[in-house]
Amino acid sequence: MEAKVLTDRRTNGLSDTYLRPGAEFTVTAAHETGFLGYLQLGTVAKESFPDGNKTTALAALGYRWGKPDGWHFGAGAAHEMFPGSSVEVYDNVIAAELGAPAELIKTNFDTTFGLFEFGYGIIEARYLLVLSKDFRGNNTSVVCGTAAQIGMIQNGGADLSEALSCYDRGHHNSGGSQLLQVEAKIPLNSNTKLFTHVGYTAVRNFSFLNTVDFKLGLIHTRWGFDFEADIVGGSMRNSYYGNTATTDGTSVKRIDKPALMASIAKRF
Repeated sequence: MEAKVLTDRRTNGLSDTYLRPGAEFTVTAAHETGFLGYLQLGTVAKESFPDGNKTTALAALGYRWGKPDGWHFGAGAAHEMFPGSSVEVYDNVIAAELGAPAELIKTNFDTTFGLFEFGYGIIEARYLLVLSKDFRGNNTSVVCGTAAQIGMIQNGGADLSEALSCYDRGHHNSGGSQLLQVEAKIPLNSNTKLFTHVGYTAVRNFSFLNTVDFKLGLIHTRWGFDFEADIVGGSMRNSYYGNTATTDGTSVKRIDKPALMASIAKRF
């Protein structure tokens, strides 16, 4: 078990806590046969996951085999949940505002993944395939609706070109999205490790959301705690969609911009 507090809680380079502090509690159970279970509870922000209770849960089951100091592999499935969080957005907000026919679509952010792990020694890699209808709620009504909202906030409603371009593509879901992550914890001495991570998220039918993310930091263990400091960030193919509006819809923040993060963790 591990309890952790962070100055910013990020997934794939994007802040889940709207650039604010967060916390998580993780339980990992492994059997000598190779079967394992994983459960993580964490905090999120309503700006990114509206109407929920600011929590998330990630549960996974899998099987690992191989040698820890050589080639090793794993396969399994995971489900990410955001209790109570959902949005209702027209499939074309601009059309609805003009009185044209539009369908109101309800979307939640829950996501199911199939995953495959592989690595050699301290190098770990992970491939995930989205098996659910959408990846974290990304579909045309949500993505293009967000673009319209950003355009109205940043430009006083004068520039909706990005939203119009998004809607012109027709309605799509993001099931089948793919993620690849590679990381390593490199020992520097008995108490300190260098942590390196690079990832790539390919969002199906929304290639402009594809994101490269990175994390580079130091983990130092002392007094039974893990102290960590990292530089973390992401680079979205179209940075316009790296913006997320405040809950009152009056301003936006870039949730993918690089930042210095710190965390403290305690393992039990």
